[in-house]
Amino acid sequence: MVIMETESELWKGNLDKIYPLIDQNELKIYSRLFCRELSAVLSNQISSLPAILNPICKVSPSPGYGIAISVGGTNGYVSSFYISRKGVLKFHNRFLFPLPQNTTRDKLFHLVTKNALKVLNHPKNFPPIGIGLAYPLKPVLTHKYVDGELMYMTKGRNIEGLVGKRVGQEYHKFLKKEYGVDTTVSVANDAICLLLGGDGAEAAGVVGTGLNFAYWEKTYNIAPLKLKELAGFSQAEVAVNIESKNFNKIEGTKLRSIVDKESVDPGYSLAEKEAAGAYLFKIFNAGKKEILGNKFPDLSSTDQIDEIVTGSYTYPIETNEELQMKARLFAQRILERSAQITAIELCGVLMKIGRTSGVVSIVMEGGIFWKAKNYLSLVNLYINTILPEVIPSFARLFGSSRRGIAVLARSVY
Repeated sequence: MVIMETESELWKGNLDKIYPLIDQNELKIYSRLFCRELSAVLSNQISSLPAILNPICKVSPSPGYGIAISVGGTNGYVSSFYISRKGVLKFHNRFLFPLPQNTTRDKLFHLVTKNALKVLNHPKNFPPIGIGLAYPLKPVLTHKYVDGELMYMTKGRNIEGLVGKRVGQEYHKFLKKEYGVDTTVSVANDAICLLLGGDGAEAAGVVGTGLNFAYWEKTYNIAPLKLKELAGFSQAEVAVNIESKNFNKIEGTKLRSIVDKESVDPGYSLAEKEAAGAYLFKIFNAGKKEILGNKFPDLSSTDQIDEIVTGSYTYPIETNEELQMKARLFAQRILERSAQITAIELCGVLMKIGRTSGVVSIVMEGGIFWKAKNYLSLVNLYINTILPEVIPSFARLFGSSRRGIAVLARSVY
């Protein structure tokens, strides 16, 4: 029995060495660094956080019909909607569809249009379109409509022929050429759409396939040179897409280094590579040989990490109870470190907006945040460690992102 306990202690020590949790004092240091990085970029100084300004403020959209389209990291959807004169928004339907890992501009647009046609009574009569895109965009105003230039691809996905292009403008041209349709197309990042539809939330976050946060910022807190990015926009507040996956101040781990080297963007998206679904199963695969031995199979998705934690994973027949226990502890460790990174970044945002005490409304999306076992509790635990006087009020507003896309489609700036 003593020998077994010693072996268990040695194994846990090995896990701590290979994939450690972040120390409590370091959690606070990293949150302050995140806040500092955010302040730096808004002052037009060097920072790991792009903090992209979006020409969007809290507005009341015009009444009428529209189409909301989401292009995520794994799936997409199309939904039609109607906004009444009193501002009541009603969705009529929604069609979900999977997104390929590798595609082209035209194939993606055909896929989206094919699904959009399913929600229309009159295929040739397209109402205004709003698109929420789960990839980094450089926002621009095109004829008073919000558009975005696709900066680069993330989450292990690729859309050939669209990087560097204005997505809304490209889709508008595509619809005219291929379908004889002429309508307005507005585009924004998925975190911005979530914020816009968040029913007054002060911040919004996505912890799913990817990792990102957005929040409302007063324009007087932004350096004039930085504000020049918003040509033609003169509102008192602006939506900031942090692109927080790029935060690079957290000390790296051995497993993150392995995953990073094998990624399509080595050296970038470092926070995301230890927090988001596109990478967590790769962290597991990178460490399983050393932690679990040669025979444990590779995982193919982050859902399987949660299955290991909850006990619903189907192990190979020869896997004994001890190995299953080790796999469960390793999977729990991966999710807990992810929760630490989420808490670090969220607390950094709260520090930036001066909300370090009291109840703060935050709208969230993402399968990891809401579905992974104990994830929300872990995030709350670490927020309490960093900012003990804050009470985060996390909301999973049904269709919040979809509402934001709808507002985007029916708004002029």
